Amino acid sequence: MKVITGGCACGQVRYEISGEPVLSLYCFCSLCTRRAGTDGYAGMMVAAADFTHTSGTTSFYRTAAESGREVDRHFCPNCGSHLWGETQIDLISVAAGTLDDPTNFVPTRTVFTEDAPPWARIPHALEQ
Repeated sequence: MKVITGGCACGQVRYEISGEPVLSLYCFCSLCTRRAGTDGYAGMMVAAADFTHTSGTTSFYRTAAESGREVDRHFCPNCGSHLWGETQIDLISVAAGTLDDPTNFVPTRTVFTEDAPPWARIPHALEQ
């Protein structure tokens, strides 16, 4: 089984993914655009059992989605890199930009495009 690795910009926090992603997506909800500081968020949803935080200490803040479910959003306290979100449904949303090999992110769909800012770069060829 292929192991996917990643971490923050300063190298303090590292993680491994040991299973295939459940979903790879671009999210355009207001929480993701605010967190990303741009038009959306590129993320891989992986089973919590397949995700291992291997080194460093993260800080996190908790948000609630429109569904009411909470997500703990982990980031590096040293460099500020947003790394992953821990959901209440045993999925981890890993920020694609933190992967060591960016070719491991192959988006298959978009979500919440109706919430995207008017200047968003939405890949319309993907499933919505």
